[in-house]
Amino acid sequence: MKTKLFGLLIGAGCCTSAFAQSSVTLYGIIDVGVRMDTHQTASGGKLFTMGNGGAMQSNRWGLVGTEDLGGGTKAFFRLESGFTPNTGAFQQATPSGGTRIFGRTALVGLSDSYGALTLGRQYTLVHEMVATNDVFQLSNYSGTFGFQGSGETGGGRLDNSVRYTSPQMAGFTLRGSYTFGGVAGDFHRASSPAVGFSYDRGPLSIGGAYQIINNIGGLTPATSTYGSTYYGITIPDSSQKAITIGGSYKIGTATLFAGYIYSHVYPADYKNNSFSAAIDYYVTPTIDIRLPVYVDFLRHAGTSGTRITSGPVFDYLLSKRTDVYTGFNYTHLTGAWTKLAGTSGFTLPFNGYNSVFEVMVGIRHKF
Repeated sequence: MKTKLFGLLIGAGCCTSAFAQSSVTLYGIIDVGVRMDTHQTASGGKLFTMGNGGAMQSNRWGLVGTEDLGGGTKAFFRLESGFTPNTGAFQQATPSGGTRIFGRTALVGLSDSYGALTLGRQYTLVHEMVATNDVFQLSNYSGTFGFQGSGETGGGRLDNSVRYTSPQMAGFTLRGSYTFGGVAGDFHRASSPAVGFSYDRGPLSIGGAYQIINNIGGLTPATSTYGSTYYGITIPDSSQKAITIGGSYKIGTATLFAGYIYSHVYPADYKNNSFSAAIDYYVTPTIDIRLPVYVDFLRHAGTSGTRITSGPVFDYLLSKRTDVYTGFNYTHLTGAWTKLAGTSGFTLPFNGYNSVFEVMVGIRHKF
């Protein structure tokens, strides 16, 4: 199977595509919202901002293309760029601060009846599975304010990655990936192996993944492949093990979600057990209500703490491509989470408080 796919990779570059059927599609999402957060100054002042974009989905534009090579074999690519709509700036910078034009995804691959093989900058299997089982698909709501996951699971794309995805068999799909560290003389450093699976049958979807990410952190970002921080906090050179499992079940016009993530960043010594549950309910074909609950138990340096985030989002569909929404959420921290949030550079400032309340309103358009 792998021999055939690798042979196709080599052979595809040598043959003509004069008679191949191909297509390229431009697509994108623009989601902009205004947010109000409490406790954003030492005296408890509020902050009104557009942040990195709206709450429902991260902003992007991209190109996806396929070419029919005959005999059931297809070549395909995806280039996807992330941006901040209120400033127009690119997102997903390199660890040293360099600009990535296609920071979200940049891959090429081949698929046939034996599965698909892709190469390039791709999502980690853990991140992809967590997003699949999250009611907001790890958008700005859950990614920024739910603090779901940690380290690479929260910003989970890796360069220099190879992935194999099996065809679906009795509802099961298997996945495996490997990220090359690119360090001369050290095949292990900055590498990342991962395996995952999913099961889809009717209204039920279940999936899980296991990933090791070597050499995250480090005190010199310019030489640190994966950056130097954990939730914005500088950490020493470490590795991360992450395990996730979750699922969703559709009942009429409602979908139930549940997920679990275990993350261990060592020797920086951060252990997270994160749980999530949510419901996505269409009251009418144009009114959607989403209500999640995120609970994270953190252990660090002999201490422990809890983070809880919850709050509804009300979405009104003006059309198939455009919707407006509003919502609020409340985050409460205890113990080690409070201490972590009080450290300079933390993802969302708490300024000595143990809670943040947020209200948002926004608009999203898909093209």
